[in-house]
Amino acid sequence: MSQAYVYEEGGKACAEEGQVMLDGPDGVAVSMTPKAAEDTARELLRAACEARNQLSTLS
Repeated sequence: MSQAYVYEEGGKACAEEGQVMLDGPDGVAVSMTPKAAEDTARELLRAACEARNQLSTLS
């Protein structure tokens, strides 16, 4: 998967009125339920581990 730009900085998350708000680079903003945020967190960690392993096999 080719991307025009890969961000070096992560987003910031906070809780407001029972929702999880995620602010990312370039004005990306997402509002999620707690369950959706937990699911997303697990998926991000899984994918980050996979990507790190891919980088180690490239060098």
